[in-house]
Amino acid sequence: MGQDVKGPSGTVVGQLVNILVDNQGQPRAAVLDYGGFLGVGKRRIAVTWRALRFGAEGIQLGLSREQLRGVPDFKDAEAPVLAAPPAAVPDTPGDTPPAQ
Repeated sequence: MGQDVKGPSGTVVGQLVNILVDNQGQPRAAVLDYGGFLGVGKRRIAVTWRALRFGAEGIQLGLSREQLRGVPDFKDAEAPVLAAPPAAVPDTPGDTPPAQ
C-alpha cells in the first residue's frame, strides 16, 4: 500500500491505496489515488488486477490517461466500476492462411 504506480510512459500516475479481493481472497482489483498535482484534483479509481504489472521497476499500469479519463470515482459504499485494458481479440480460423 502506498506504492507509486507508473503509467505506460514510466511517469508516476498515482498510488496504490487498496486491493479488492474475491471470496477466496484472490486479488481482483486495485484502488488507486489517481491524478492531481500536490494533492489537488486527486481522485480514487478502481482498475482490474490484470491492468497492473509488478516488477523490479515497481508497479506499472497498462492503461493510458485517455483510457482512464471517463472512469467513475471509486466509492466504498457502491459496487466498483473497474477500468480494464481492452480484451485480447482471439484469433479466428479465417485469419490465418492455410498451411501448404
